[in-house]
Amino acid sequence: MSLAWNIKQYTESTRDPSKRVSVEYHLLSWRELYDKSILTADRYSSSAGEWVVQSTKDFYQVTVLSRPFYIIPQRLCLSFDCFTKEESIESEGGRFLSVDQPMDQVALEFSVLLSVFAREPIIPLGIRRVGDKPIYAEPHEIYPRGVDRSVSPPPFGINSPAFVTILKGFSATTEPQSQAIIGAVQFYHAGLSLAAFDRSVAYTSLVSAIECLAGFHYEDLTFSFDDVQKFQRSNQILSKIEALEGGLSLVSDLKSELLRAERFLRKKFVKFLVEFVPNQFWTTRDEIYDYENVFPALNESNFESCLKLIYDQRSKYLHGGQPFPIYVEFGIRRTHPSNMMGELFNLRGKNKYLPPFAWFERLTHFVIIEYMRRKLAPRLQEEQVTRLKEGEHLLGLISRLPTNVQESLIKLTLWTRRFLGYSVINPHCPNKDWADSDETVRLLKDIELIDGDGEGLEGSSWLLNRDVGEIAGEFAFGAKDNPFLRNEVLLPKEWERL
Repeated sequence: MSLAWNIKQYTESTRDPSKRVSVEYHLLSWRELYDKSILTADRYSSSAGEWVVQSTKDFYQVTVLSRPFYIIPQRLCLSFDCFTKEESIESEGGRFLSVDQPMDQVALEFSVLLSVFAREPIIPLGIRRVGDKPIYAEPHEIYPRGVDRSVSPPPFGINSPAFVTILKGFSATTEPQSQAIIGAVQFYHAGLSLAAFDRSVAYTSLVSAIECLAGFHYEDLTFSFDDVQKFQRSNQILSKIEALEGGLSLVSDLKSELLRAERFLRKKFVKFLVEFVPNQFWTTRDEIYDYENVFPALNESNFESCLKLIYDQRSKYLHGGQPFPIYVEFGIRRTHPSNMMGELFNLRGKNKYLPPFAWFERLTHFVIIEYMRRKLAPRLQEEQVTRLKEGEHLLGLISRLPTNVQESLIKLTLWTRRFLGYSVINPHCPNKDWADSDETVRLLKDIELIDGDGEGLEGSSWLLNRDVGEIAGEFAFGAKDNPFLRNEVLLPKEWERL
């Protein structure tokens, strides 16, 4: 895997200039991307709009070439140093040395990795500069773009420090794990790219993405014979064999041989998704596709049973050509064939059914990122766990406040909501517009839910930081409809005293 190999060279390679060369590779995105870690009130009117991924000068960076920044499709420039790869190869014809700088392969693997975070198939346009020489070259792999889309996705902010931390995690992991991750993100990218062309191939690609990770993660996992449902049909025959002389030993050998030949692909697929689905998947809405009100509820109670249907349908398609039902496309296209409605009506009241493509795509996105965070960037995972615990603490704190204080906090949250999406940071609300008393203002300051200027009702206040804003939004609107999720109208926690 070229990307993981090249990242390792940043830490293992000497600084010999002849072993590395700077590369600029152009990409195309049909979703507006930006770097959300840069603190700015208006990224379109500042240099902040130029960035998607920001890091050190010679490490991987992505900038926006399009002007204005928000024009769609958005042209991007990936900059990185590509190292010289030398391999000694033995063959029947003798031994020879292969020397290569895998620029295309590194850029392609980076683009599919970025696609997982963006939920958008980033399209490679080719190399545009090597060293100080401008170059125009077509990529050796061209991915199709969907021609029919139900909605234009909203802008998405990449958290550069977190993304770069995950990238650097490849330098410390093993080659088999890198291969599993890159294989998974390539399948995910293929699923997104093919969604508008063939629902069955696209859906199967997403299943394959999870299989890449599950197969590696559970490579040494074993199951007992009695836990495998399909073996239960043989119990009567095995009982008859046990009754024969020497039957117990024979049955034991048979069970061992059956288990050895079984790869447990479906069980690993389901187990992996259950283990790595983050809670945020259940508590937030899909920000791109609207399908929840059309399909029966998908939740933790019917999660495993629906995942089994997904894998079974994948097997029917791969081994018999049976396509996925038309209704799985609902939500990802502008138009649908008329017979889709009949399929949708037949799902009413069902608790166990094949989920739509959009739902499973979002699940795959969440699970791949969660896996990378745990395996490549454990520090990020620890920070995430701490942040979730702090959020639960704040929510509990708010729920125990006197009713009048809760109502005042909700008023401040509603007032702040009007500025979401505008070029404003930390709007100050006059205390007399939301608080019922001086005591309420003082109490909310003491427990660090707000900060402010002035005293009592004559002063002004604001929600303390983005994390507090998210929790206040969840209390006021509910987790599913929280408009403050990933908000940028408030200051980050580390800048709350700015």
